Amino acid sequence: MNHDRLRRKIIETAAGCFLKYGIKNTSMNFVSEVLHISKRTLYQFFPGKCDLLEACVAFRLEASRKRIERQCEQSCPIEAIVCMNYGAYAFSRMFYPAFRKDVIRYTGVLSLFDEEYRIPLCEMCSELFDDAKRMRLMLPESNFEFAFRFFENTLLAVPSASCNEGRQTEAYSNAILTYLAGICTDEGRKRLNNILVEIQYEDEDNSI
Repeated sequence: MNHDRLRRKIIETAAGCFLKYGIKNTSMNFVSEVLHISKRTLYQFFPGKCDLLEACVAFRLEASRKRIERQCEQSCPIEAIVCMNYGAYAFSRMFYPAFRKDVIRYTGVLSLFDEEYRIPLCEMCSELFDDAKRMRLMLPESNFEFAFRFFENTLLAVPSASCNEGRQTEAYSNAILTYLAGICTDEGRKRLNNILVEIQYEDEDNSI
């Protein structure tokens, strides 16, 4: 296996370990054992656990963001806003409680979430709002900043673990669609009612 392929394999495998077992319980030794490589080889790629963690997070954030961007490319602004929210929701469900509990102590990782995910999605959403207004799909007085805060708060309010994921997903979807219906024009609501987009969960094997 060449250098680049092995590095990617390390990141993908370590990401799964961080995700499922938490950051605290995932040591460099554990990752090397799962990969069946020596610790020396692992340290040749990543000098320490924080370096590996940040590489895993950056890799997964970029993959999710690009996935959302692809889904939004061929959609009208209203449908793209829905796709963006659904994509962020699906991504958030990949973070198990152990990871959520541990990550708050890692400021570098939290900065990555902000710089590589939140800010780019915020900018994309702002452009979609402008496009929707130009196309008269959204009310001209609708406030983007307020809307984005609503999207964020709705996502953050979703429990990290639920005994009824289907019902939780439906409640989240209804909240987003109901909010958008309130700031759309009649034509925008017609588009919204015809949207067939569903939340598509990401592959756990390649996520963090």
